[in-house]
Amino acid sequence: MGLTKLGWNAARDEQFAPYLAKGFLPARVAVEDKHFYRIWTSEAELTAQIIGKLIHEARGDHAKLPKVGDWVAVKLIPNEEKAAIQAVLPRSTQITRKTSGRNTAAQILAANIETVFLVTAADPTFNTARLERMLVMGRESGARPVIILNKIDLCADLEAKLAEATRAAGDALVLAVCALTGRGMKKLAALIQPGDTVAFIGTSGVGKSSLINRLYGEDLMPTIEVRTQDSKGRHTTSWREMIFLPKGGVVIDTPGMREFHLWGAGEGAKDTFPEIEALATGCHFRDCTHTQEKNCAVLTALAAGTLARERHESFVKLQREISYLHEAEKQAGWQTRRKSDRVAHRVFNKQD
Repeated sequence: MGLTKLGWNAARDEQFAPYLAKGFLPARVAVEDKHFYRIWTSEAELTAQIIGKLIHEARGDHAKLPKVGDWVAVKLIPNEEKAAIQAVLPRSTQITRKTSGRNTAAQILAANIETVFLVTAADPTFNTARLERMLVMGRESGARPVIILNKIDLCADLEAKLAEATRAAGDALVLAVCALTGRGMKKLAALIQPGDTVAFIGTSGVGKSSLINRLYGEDLMPTIEVRTQDSKGRHTTSWREMIFLPKGGVVIDTPGMREFHLWGAGEGAKDTFPEIEALATGCHFRDCTHTQEKNCAVLTALAAGTLARERHESFVKLQREISYLHEAEKQAGWQTRRKSDRVAHRVFNKQD
């Protein structure tokens, strides 16, 4: 399999030049399992581990470790189908979320992708607020976000559901498909060109694995029927995996997520609520929160009925989460600096 089929491009040649001079080979991470990986070079699929230096440098920041979709520099182990990962090349894009629980850290779901497919189901689980959060995550990645409205065979009023998804999408493309019947799949497949890398994200049960199986032409990914009593899905993908389509293109499947914890939302949040950003230019205060201030153009539009209340509520909730996250990041950074200072102080005293 050539490097271009894996997604290699001319920009990578310049990035890789220093490693090529050392005799290393370029490879792409296909599967991640702690510090063990499955990688693809231009000629083979290999098992790989990262060298101790990389583990040490990434201590406290696991985002620096190789992730699915990453390009890495490797050294082959003679007479074995194994390699040692020496370095990770800079990422052009990355889908990132906050880790679950109380920890304030970034979790990279996929790297170096051109398009991120945000999959939601056109069944009773459809949720506009969740879709908006997915859009923020997709736009923050740097990749092109596309909304996939799957399971349209279960939708009684498809036009209404499409209109709802389109209102939330802004300038993002919305596709209505059905992995079960194949409806709309040609349009989806046309968005994946040879050499492109795409990722599918969404909650459990929306049909990501079924869509990938349709694109591939056979059942590669395990699927489980959604529970009929509450339309909820169960995890069928427990790790992030890279799949090479027969007609070209690379697909990264991600585990179904119960919650979309945002990480570092900035321009992505603005692009997801363009009507509010446009109104905000008319507010009296530059740091207006659009919740209680006087002479707020957003609240004026809300009172006049020209701004949907649901959109305003979603925006305010998202901004509060972003503010909380920023404060948590500052606190985590302060604690990390204190820990580093204590370590440096102990080393200094020991040297004395």
